[in-house]
Amino acid sequence: MSLSLPLEARVNSAQDLPNAEDLAREFGPLVYRTAYRLLGDAGLAEDVQQEIFLRVLERPPSGVEAWPAWLATAASRAAIDLLRKRNRWWQRLAQWRLQAPTATPSAEQATLDRERANRLRQALAGLPRREAQCFGLRYLEGMDIEAIAEALGLTANNVNVCLHRARRRLETRLQAHEEGVEA
Repeated sequence: MSLSLPLEARVNSAQDLPNAEDLAREFGPLVYRTAYRLLGDAGLAEDVQQEIFLRVLERPPSGVEAWPAWLATAASRAAIDLLRKRNRWWQRLAQWRLQAPTATPSAEQATLDRERANRLRQALAGLPRREAQCFGLRYLEGMDIEAIAEALGLTANNVNVCLHRARRRLETRLQAHEEGVEA
């Protein structure tokens, strides 16, 4: 295999699978960015990135036509699973343990942004899996509807329905939080 060609040009058939090192070198940043956008934590994003490439190394998938789409989808699924796992764990802790160190007053805007991002992550974690995947791939990764449909094995119409439901549920949850804060 020639390393000067793009990975997609080097992989001609389902039997000619690239090795995990080539995939990690070429698409590692994509997997990291996907996980980071959902998790908002560099360490957790690195864990998801490592988990995805370990899966590929241990059990290489067959029939992958578009590695970037497959890897981005796998990363979003793993990140959403991690969010759900963390949310279940955090719900069992006493309220005083949830208290994080407060930010300095000079970082007010950064704190507000972090709170909004955390609320969005929590709302995403509460969505049904398919809706959360479609939302993350469309609005966080910027994938088009057809690419999402292909990556998730859905029709374009199903993706649009999932996106509509996800937006409505997120709006409802985020508005309820805002009204609860103002009240």
